[in-house]
Amino acid sequence: MKRLILFFLGILLVNLTYSQDIVVEKVRNAISIGGEAKILIPMAEIKDLDLLANTINLDYPKGNNWLAYVNEKEYNNFLKLNLKHSFFEEGNSPKALTMATNMAQMNNWDKYPTYEVYDSIMRRFAQTYPTICKLDTIGFSVNNKLILSLRISSNPNQDIDKPKFFYSSTMHGDELAGYVFMLRLSDWLLSSYGVDQRATDIINNTQVFINPLANPDGTYAGYGGNSNVSYSKRYNANNIDLNRNYPCPVAGPHPDSYQWQAETLAFMAYSDSNDFSISANLHSGAEVLNYPYDCYYPSVQSHSDANWFINVCMDFLDSIPPSAPSSFFTDVSSSGYTNGGDWYRVSGGRQDYQTYFKYGREITFEISSDKRLATSSLNNYWGYLRGGLISYIENCQRGLEGYIRDSATNEPIRAKIWIENHDQFNSEVYSKTSTGYYYRPILSGNYTVTFSAEGYQSKTITNIQVINGAMTIQDVMLAQNEVGLERIEGETQFTIFPNPAKNVLKVSLNTFKSVKNTYSIKNALGVEVIRGRIANKTTNIDISNLNRGIYFISIGAKTTKFIKE
Repeated sequence: MKRLILFFLGILLVNLTYSQDIVVEKVRNAISIGGEAKILIPMAEIKDLDLLANTINLDYPKGNNWLAYVNEKEYNNFLKLNLKHSFFEEGNSPKALTMATNMAQMNNWDKYPTYEVYDSIMRRFAQTYPTICKLDTIGFSVNNKLILSLRISSNPNQDIDKPKFFYSSTMHGDELAGYVFMLRLSDWLLSSYGVDQRATDIINNTQVFINPLANPDGTYAGYGGNSNVSYSKRYNANNIDLNRNYPCPVAGPHPDSYQWQAETLAFMAYSDSNDFSISANLHSGAEVLNYPYDCYYPSVQSHSDANWFINVCMDFLDSIPPSAPSSFFTDVSSSGYTNGGDWYRVSGGRQDYQTYFKYGREITFEISSDKRLATSSLNNYWGYLRGGLISYIENCQRGLEGYIRDSATNEPIRAKIWIENHDQFNSEVYSKTSTGYYYRPILSGNYTVTFSAEGYQSKTITNIQVINGAMTIQDVMLAQNEVGLERIEGETQFTIFPNPAKNVLKVSLNTFKSVKNTYSIKNALGVEVIRGRIANKTTNIDISNLNRGIYFISIGAKTTKFIKE
């Protein structure tokens, strides 16, 4: 009897092994064809969700499984975990999606545009509304496709002193709904200016940037080429997840072990140039608003403005009309929003990069449980989401703003704005070097705020009242330090080259009046790695001992990013 049981157990083990071998073969075959594959992992198999999330790219729960994406390297590492899994075969029969092959076919916003039509629509916006819209090129994809952004404001050709807002969609190329919605939102804003009060107020009081398609290589991939999104994929042309490719407060400059991709570098440079105050990154595959941080459990590190994030999420959700399904925005959290770390922790996301390293406020909008939303559903979903997408931009009309200037010369100052007993962990904001303008989104309340800049006496102002639904203006004059003043005049303007740099970073000061000024170089985690003295107007800094990655050099009140090769 015992031998018989062992015999059947042996047969079962052979069958299970054979079955898993077939799965591995299918996954590897899919990767060899498209560069990525989807797998399902039973939740009962998962003992360490954090480990799994940082080994492969988890997407969302599907029944009793987690759906995940893998490239070749990720799958090899995943197999070392010895977890049972199955191949998700949806990609073998891609959903047929109706495409617009000319601009007229996009009039009803119920189709996905070909790449050429998308490019034409973006150019038409700028040509039709030149006084309120400018077309920016953020950069180029790995396959040299344009990454475009609309700059919408009352003076789009100038960097005016208004809060900057940024919408970006579809950095995962197969998450399509936001792509069309960003085009449609742009059309509404531009065509409604001077006609609709909300659109007019937004454009008059905010600099709005809209990037409908962040990963064109992923969206227009495979057999469809530029004319079909049915074969779209998550990763970029190098088969790398762009939303794991950013510097991370926890895991360092390269949490995914890959070099920054062309798309990542382009977006980081665009953010450097624009200092967005509030932003959102549109995805699909779930229905939830995900706020920072993704890389921390909130019990370990929460954002000081967590209540602000929750409040704006609730405003978004309150705008969803009764016509939406009762299950809308409930598949992850019954409230419709979640802290990223409470959902599942990931490193290298753009949300945490923008919020921590750029002192911004970014939320990830998961707007449709269906990644490739059917074209027949686009108009319905726009109706559900339109109000929330508009109201989120309007948050830029509330909070605290003003100018910080030198009390003796009236020159602008780049200064830190710090909310006492509130700010922590890079939640402060900074004024613009060129004009001294600052904007701080914050909930209504009574605050004590400290304004500080190198070479100046800090000023703390109490009882600053921020009123609900309004903008509070607080201008500040800072006095220069009176004793022991050793500083480079003005705002310490300097340039660095080359960038990226390999062994030597050259620093050139526009003006030089002291031999006792210091420079500080910090890594992406904010840890100082080099400090030295400025001895001449042009100084060579030895960076040969630094690891490859992103660094920040500060002289006086100015900080500039550079890349060590």
